[in-house]
Amino acid sequence: MPAKLSTICYIHDSTQRSTKEYSIKEITGISRLSDEDPTKIIYLKIKAFVPLDKEIDTQIEEFENGQVIYLRGKFIACNGWYTVNATSIKPMPSLDFDMMPAVGINIMVTGLTTQTVKNVGDESVLDFHVEENLGNREPKDFWLEMRHNSNINYLANKTNSINQTMRSTMAILSGLLYYQESIIDTSTTEESIPGKHILKLDDISLISSNRPNTSAQSINLPWLNQESTSSRNTPRTPRGSTLQKPLVFTKYVRYNHYILPTDGIYMFYTFQYTQYVCNINKIML
Repeated sequence: MPAKLSTICYIHDSTQRSTKEYSIKEITGISRLSDEDPTKIIYLKIKAFVPLDKEIDTQIEEFENGQVIYLRGKFIACNGWYTVNATSIKPMPSLDFDMMPAVGINIMVTGLTTQTVKNVGDESVLDFHVEENLGNREPKDFWLEMRHNSNINYLANKTNSINQTMRSTMAILSGLLYYQESIIDTSTTEESIPGKHILKLDDISLISSNRPNTSAQSINLPWLNQESTSSRNTPRTPRGSTLQKPLVFTKYVRYNHYILPTDGIYMFYTFQYTQYVCNINKIML
């Protein structure tokens, strides 16, 4: 189940090592979550694979520590940071950390839920399980809590229908992801409410598991309909003409409103291509 993110982040530091085929860059990135409060940030543990063969195209552009970049990639959400395998890195040299906009973490994920939606205040809430493979040494899944305003009918109509007739539902979710820190009980210094990843939902598409079997059904291809229509509109064959096998010709000259090929046979079509294979009715001179 894919999990993709895009964001603008600041490169705090980076290291590089090489294998036989790739230069592997490991980056510590920082993304701002609030324009008003510069302390509200999220850390990104980024890995980028750059081919050593310069003839192989890559979306990972050259960058330096201290630069701001536009980042896209696959990700796994961890407690307080995100692990990212970068698919695209674009430096933004006109920006620095203080000027970097707080765009947050925009994501699109495929998640699975076995719950029905519940209302908390004026919000609809639902938990989803997300999986993504970033490598053998990285976590492979995480949970997120989807939220949206219950008064948004477009979203409410979809989320209210989840798992009403099924045990589980898979959906494609998009929106802004942020991490809510855990709450510590000051009297016991223990975690009273664990931290969690919250998705502010922008859109959702439900993936149906009850699709009809169409393998045995006939397929109505539109271009076949065009061919049958064009065949019905083909002019009738004049009297005295004979139907010949496919004819290949490469040269022709225009004669009045007909086409006169160099073999002396009238054609009732005007062709724009210099080599053509077609079935036509020929009228011998």
